Amino acid sequence: MQWAEHLYLSDITAAKKERIIKKAEQGAGMVSVYFIALASNPDNLFDIFHAAHLKESAFYRQNPYIVGIASGYDEALELVQRMVEDIYRETGGFQVREYFGQTGQEK
Repeated sequence: MQWAEHLYLSDITAAKKERIIKKAEQGAGMVSVYFIALASNPDNLFDIFHAAHLKESAFYRQNPYIVGIASGYDEALELVQRMVEDIYRETGGFQVREYFGQTGQEK
């Protein structure tokens, strides 16, 4: 897993950021935590996945680039909306990978 330098966080996850990252890197599942990553499919913008995926060995072969952490699926959707709005405001488009400094880099 790779982590964006500037992670989008909710109020709840911001207070627990370091602990969540440490648990994620250890492969520990977390009940209400969702991660937002750059999309594995180039036709999409983001992937949202539950922390339970961290227990699957196949998950790590994808080497996701995490850009956000949310507490609950609804909160993850709100963070994605905020990201898309910020990206559009900053770039005038939807250049998600460029916004997060991942242009031309493998995930």
